[in-house]
Formats: sequence, C-alpha cells, structure tokens
Amino acid sequence: SPNQPRKMVTMASGNRFEKPLMQIAPMMEVTYRDFRYFMRLLTRRSQLWTEMVVDDTVLHNLEPEKCDKFLGFRDVEHPIVCQLGGSDPSKLAEVAQVVERYGYDEVNLNVGCPSCRVATKGEFGCSLMMRKEVVRDVIHAMSRAVQIPVTVKCRLGVDNTDSPEFTRDFVKTVAQGGCKHFIIHARKAWLNGLSPAQNRSIPPLHYPRILDLCREFPDLNFSINGGVLDVGHARALLGFPGERLTGETEDLMTSAWGWPGSDAERHGPLGALPSNFQGVMIGRGAMNTPCMLWDVDASIYGDAEPKPMTRRRLLEEYKEYLEDAHPDGAASVGAVHMAIKPTLGILAGLRGNKAFRNTADSLMRVKDEREQGPAHVLEMAIKAVDEANPGILDEALPKTAAFKPPAPSAQAAQTAPGRGRKRKNDAGGTAGMDCPEKEAKQGGTSETPPAADAP
Repeated sequence: SPNQPRKMVTMASGNRFEKPLMQIAPMMEVTYRDFRYFMRLLTRRSQLWTEMVVDDTVLHNLEPEKCDKFLGFRDVEHPIVCQLGGSDPSKLAEVAQVVERYGYDEVNLNVGCPSCRVATKGEFGCSLMMRKEVVRDVIHAMSRAVQIPVTVKCRLGVDNTDSPEFTRDFVKTVAQGGCKHFIIHARKAWLNGLSPAQNRSIPPLHYPRILDLCREFPDLNFSINGGVLDVGHARALLGFPGERLTGETEDLMTSAWGWPGSDAERHGPLGALPSNFQGVMIGRGAMNTPCMLWDVDASIYGDAEPKPMTRRRLLEEYKEYLEDAHPDGAASVGAVHMAIKPTLGILAGLRGNKAFRNTADSLMRVKDEREQGPAHVLEMAIKAVDEANPGILDEALPKTAAFKPPAPSAQAAQTAPGRGRKRKNDAGGTAGMDCPEKEAKQGGTSETPPAADAP
C-alpha cells in the first residue's frame, strides 16, 4: 500500500517495552514522519518521538484523513512516543485516547518547551512548571483515560525558580497524578528574553541533579536531556553499556556527568548509576550529524556489530523510501525541502557537503526538476557529490568512539549568546526547536535573563 514503504517489510523494529536507553528528542519541523523513517534506517531500537501536537489540533481534525496528517505513523517507527501540548485535563484525556487508538507506545506531556504562551487558554510547555497542580491533574486525567504510559518532559525550573527543592516538589506533585517517568532537560528555561534556541544552550546544565532525583524518588524513572553531544557521550552517561571502548574510564564517566556539580553538599565519587535512570535523549546531534547513530543499536543496546554502512547505501535506501512515500512531484519548494531535509546533515563537516546541499537546494527551485519528485532531486544531489568528490559516499561510517569532553573554551563558546548567529547554522536549515514559538531577539547571560526591550 502507499503507506507501506518497501524497506519496511525487511526492517524489524525495536522492542517497544524495553528500557529507552537512547531517545530521539521531539523537535518541531524535524521529527516528522520522513525524519523518523530516516532514523530507522540508522537505528531500529532507539525510541522515536513525534513533533509536539497541540490538543486542539487533534480535536479539530478528528476525521481519519485529517487526523492522519498529525498522528499517522508506520509500524517500523516503533518504539514511538507521541508528545502533546496543552493544559486542559479533559481535552488532553480525549486526545490521549486518540493517540492510544493510533497505536503509540507512550504519550508525553510537554512541560519543557520555553513557550511564551503563559497563563492563557492554550498554555503549554515550561510555564506549566509554575502550576504543578495543573500538570498533576492533566496527568491524572490522561492516565485514567488510557492504558499506555503517560510521561512528562520538563526542565529543572523556570526563570529564578529552579532550586533543587522546587524541582523535587514539582516531581513529587506530578507523580501523584500517575506519572512514573520524567524526561528532564537538565537546565532551567528563561520564559522572557531568550529564544528557544538560546534556551537550549545559555542556561547552564546541571546533570548531577538528575541523579539526585533518581535517588530521592526510587519508585520513579528518569531520563536526561540537554547538551548530549554524540553517542560516545551517551555511553558515558549510561555507564558504558556492554564492553568498554578504548579510552572509556571511570574518570571519563565522571567528567561526562559533570560530577559533583555545583552543589556543595554533593561529594564523594560518582559511584554506580541508579537503576531507575532510564536513558539519554539526544536532539540536535541526531538532526545535524545523523550518521553517528548508525551503530547505536550495538554500542548502546548490545546488538551484534552491524555490517559496515556507507553514506551511499543510506541515501539509496532513503531514496527508495521517497519513491514510495512521495511518488508524485511536489507542488512547492517547501514540500521537497521537507522530504529531503532529513539527509542534509549526512556529509556534515566533510568534502562533498556543499555540493550535496547546494545541488538539492537549487534543483528543488526548478519547477521541471521539482515535479519529478524529491527522490529525483536526491538522486541528482548524489550525482553531484560523486562528480565533485568521488568516493566520499562509499567510505565506511566510523564506529562510535569514547567520549571526548569539549575543551573549556569550546564549552564557553557553546553557552555564549553569540551575537549574529543564525539559525541556518543547523543542518536542516530550520533549527530543531524545543517549541514552535518564534524566536525572540538575542541577548543575555547564562545566569540572568537579558534586559527587556525598551518599549
């Protein structure tokens, strides 16, 4: 059928009930169906997440044909989580039932997006951390309505309210509603003055506080999000699952966790990770340099070592998918861009990257080329790379290596406001945002929000 790509019949999905050691973060205009299928060409077992879907979007489009646009997915995408946005318990309970009927493995409430929609009818995201009883009631209503797990993705806090006591109180209250798993972006959010992109890098990370929560709430589960650089970093955060790679030491694990952190009361060695620490979520890394995930099933989940993978094989398999999923020519440049966008980081930092991206971008703007479909545009981009840099697509992808902590100067650059930086620096041309809000003006520091714009 049109919704059953040929590759799907030969691909086995991961066990949807296993521990979600590796989770691909929800990102607006990134983790849509094409991107999720592309991820499945790299990893069968990582947990995939949808873009956030607002409750009213579903309730206003309950007809199957319309609802499929927002909630439809393919069997190969399991294990998969649907993230919802909203703050109305009755609406979200109804939408959770729709999500369950679609076959999702889990439904998640977005309490982590630094949204500007605060204390309004359509409130969602991190501002809800200031209304923990509302979040508790939403989770309670959703949990009563469905059998699948209902989880919460949040931050450590909001604005100046981000103490360990605040986070503990939030978790304790929301858990009363039935949430058993918290996925926590290990930094706070500034609701005013910082853009969503800046909220991913400027507020400092506090990884050790996730371990504190694991130990304070042994009956709950926790996953960590924020600043995870690559699969080697994820391995260090997970305690080096399986056999250790060259260079993986206890000191490296301690460094990856930033132990003991800034809390003066936290001391002693890192020690064994709590058993209720569930997994690691990675976002921009999967979008900007997706090829790093090609051996994650072996390096994180312990599967047998895969056969060598090349970028050509990956692109050819995705081209075959595009022929099935988008058989007709696209009417707009945007439609072709979204279909090809998952591949735009495949040559990041390598020869051929410019030829690949420029060719795809120029051809999708030519009507005659665009009307032949995204698979055709991708094929032409592949040929351009072969002409400009023969052999680059046939080089074997490198295996996961031990985590290399960034130098202090690199870390400082990562958290600096960076005047003039454009979102186009992201591989996809559109940044993977924590929420769909438009970005605000840049400015600010790591510990205090920027001054408000003059009226």
